[in-house]
Amino acid sequence: MAWKEISFEQIATSFKIDLQEIKEKHRLIELIKKTRVELGLSQLNLAKKVGVSQSRIAQVESRMGTAKVSFELLLSILRKMGYDYKIVTRRAA
Repeated sequence: MAWKEISFEQIATSFKIDLQEIKEKHRLIELIKKTRVELGLSQLNLAKKVGVSQSRIAQVESRMGTAKVSFELLLSILRKMGYDYKIVTRRAA
């Protein structure tokens, strides 16, 4: 079978993945990584603050299995680093 070009949207649809959810999680993960470095925290220090293992922080930061990482965990990590958040709902166009 010949290979063909396929878009991320097509891949996401075929695996029943919400692409917008993944993009938003990636945005939050990048903020976590950037802030952790700016604060001079190691993954282990951050893990202790959050109450998870260092390997869990490493997994989150690596983006492996992003679909299985909950927004609850990402927002909890950000809260421990001094962020507040606001959830806004809007009707899709």
